[in-house]
Amino acid sequence: MWRPNAGRYEPAHLFDTPRGVAGLAWENLRERMLAEYWAAESQWRGQGVRLTAPHGSLLIQAGDLAVHVIKAPGMGLREPEWLDFVWDTGATRHAAAARNPDFDALPPPPMEGQLAFDFEIPWSGVCPVWREVFFVWAGDATGLTAGWLGLPHLGRPRWSAATLLWRDDAARRDETADEVPHLPSDAAFSERDVPSAPVSLKRWPEQSAR
Repeated sequence: MWRPNAGRYEPAHLFDTPRGVAGLAWENLRERMLAEYWAAESQWRGQGVRLTAPHGSLLIQAGDLAVHVIKAPGMGLREPEWLDFVWDTGATRHAAAARNPDFDALPPPPMEGQLAFDFEIPWSGVCPVWREVFFVWAGDATGLTAGWLGLPHLGRPRWSAATLLWRDDAARRDETADEVPHLPSDAAFSERDVPSAPVSLKRWPEQSAR
C-alpha cells in the first residue's frame, strides 16, 4: 500500500506532503485488511482473529492480545523518536496504553532514553502481562518500508519497550525484481496527457434492423 502512493509522491508538482501521502497509504492499508478479513474465503475469521476499526484506527485481536497498527511520523526508515509519541490525542491509543502494566514493572535502563528491548533484563521471577501491542510502520520516498513492535505506556516514557521487525535496505535491492521501488523517472502526473475515453454513438434497435 505504501509503494504505489510513494511512487506518485510529487511535492513540487502536486504539492504533496509526507503527512498527506502517509494518511492515504494508511487508509489504503486499513481498508485492504478489512476487505480481506470480510472476504468469503478469508482465513482470518476461521483462526479466531478479529479485525475492527475503532475510531478509524486498525485493531487486530487474537485471543486476549490486541495489536494496534499505527504509522510512524514522517517519511523515513530511521529509528522513530519513541519518546515523542503521545497517546492523549486518540481514545483508542490512550485506552490501550492505560491497560498495560506500569513502567515500574521493568528495571530502569542502563542509559537514558533506552527501551527495554535494547538491553538484557535480569529475571526477577515475575513476568508482567502486556496485552496491548503497537505495530509501528514507516516508509520513505522510494517505497522502502520498516516496522517495529512496541509496548505503549502512559506518562513518561511513552514506551516500555520496542523492537525492530524489519527495515528494507536500499543497498541490497534486487534491481531486476518487479517489486523493487524506484523514484518516478517519467513526467509528473500533472504534466501527463489526459487519456481519451473510447466513446461511440449508441445505435437504436430500429436503426440496427435496417
